[in-house]
Amino acid sequence: MNSVLWLGVDVLKAIKGHGPSDWEAYGVSIDTRTLKKGDIFFALAGPNYDGHQFISEAIKKGASVIISNAPSLAFGDKVIIVNDVLNSLINLGKFSRKRNKGKIIAITGSSGKTSVKEMLALSIGELGKVHYSEASYNNKIGVALSLSRMPADADFSIFELGMNKPGEISYLSNMVQPHIALINNVGSAHIGYFQSKKDIIKAKIEIIEGIASNGKLIINDDINLSIHLKKNLENRNIEVLRFGYKKNSDLILKKYQFSPKSSKIEALINQLNLSFTLNAPGEHMAMNSIAVLGISVSLSVDTDKVIRSLSGFEAIKGRGMIYNLSIKGKFFKAIDESYNANPESTKASIKLLSEIDYLKSKRKILVLGDMMELGTFSKVIHIEMASFINNSEVDLVFCTGYEMKNLWENLNESKKGFYSNQSEMLIKSLNDKIRENDLILFKGSSKSGVKIVLDTFKEEKLKRNIA
Repeated sequence: MNSVLWLGVDVLKAIKGHGPSDWEAYGVSIDTRTLKKGDIFFALAGPNYDGHQFISEAIKKGASVIISNAPSLAFGDKVIIVNDVLNSLINLGKFSRKRNKGKIIAITGSSGKTSVKEMLALSIGELGKVHYSEASYNNKIGVALSLSRMPADADFSIFELGMNKPGEISYLSNMVQPHIALINNVGSAHIGYFQSKKDIIKAKIEIIEGIASNGKLIINDDINLSIHLKKNLENRNIEVLRFGYKKNSDLILKKYQFSPKSSKIEALINQLNLSFTLNAPGEHMAMNSIAVLGISVSLSVDTDKVIRSLSGFEAIKGRGMIYNLSIKGKFFKAIDESYNANPESTKASIKLLSEIDYLKSKRKILVLGDMMELGTFSKVIHIEMASFINNSEVDLVFCTGYEMKNLWENLNESKKGFYSNQSEMLIKSLNDKIRENDLILFKGSSKSGVKIVLDTFKEEKLKRNIA
């Protein structure tokens, strides 16, 4: 079993709860499906569930205690009563932040947050004890949960901060209080909740508000800071490092070259020329690695060790992982970008597919699902994406989703593969039209039908392997 994460007396002090204090816990959970023996279980209530319905299951699975807003006659010696379960989780996260003496890093951006987090965790893994948020735990609950799981002796802790309305990044940043904050990029993701891209920029820049004095801000050189913000940073002695393509940046991506197994990167980091490879395709991934190097510079750790570890990074599920699949005896490669889609990340995926030139004689196919949360801008953005595809090296496009119809209707006829709002129909068309050695990139928001399409092909391979 893991080392002790929490003592009962400390938890009761942090959350102002009433109940037993003579216990210890090894983890924190809000979901009985993943709860482990020795976890604290927070019985959160949401729009579609109430954690109080699973208290019995949590006890059976070995939870140390239950944090609840209602007493339990059956499990009284295991239940700590609080006024508000979510606030208690948040307060435990804040208490955890105060007791940790390591370096805290916060990452935000319209795209690439999770990839940067995973890259960074791998890169500094040999330099100390690293804690980082699971999956994309980047909202109020996710960040509070990640903070509460942070070991007191972690040397480095990494958190993603997400948002879909003004004020969220400010709240999360003040909760995390990072020593180093990264704004990876700003695009049109979630623009449906805002009036303009300028409003999104303002929302991302809110991360500044929580940075500890004498901290560091690493920011994409496409983002301009106002004189007021610059003064604010100067008054708090926060150093700003810029990264990107511009010659006056502190961290510059000088050259990127795609190869079949890796991305070759040349960078200028604080006037030092560096060359390395990354086992993840795409210029967007190359730029993510520059952001990671910016964080490592801010941590004053050994850059050579960071690069050695960084070179081993591979794309993760839903964010560039490549599969070898087949259907009806026809073998093809699938690039999985099905976790999320916004205008910038979709363009990056199209650019990636276009630049892959080691399969010159093979077809390049896009399977696209809706880009979500674009609000009144959605139709225009999907039409603009069609124009981007028309000028790319993509051969065929298959689409699913209501919003994708706008893209489909504006595609060149020669690039039209098939459109249907029903993923089952799209699967049938792909089954008929896929050829041997096709290269297919799957891209769509997580709630779009494109993930269903990819999963169907992956399941088909699994069935054949079992048979």
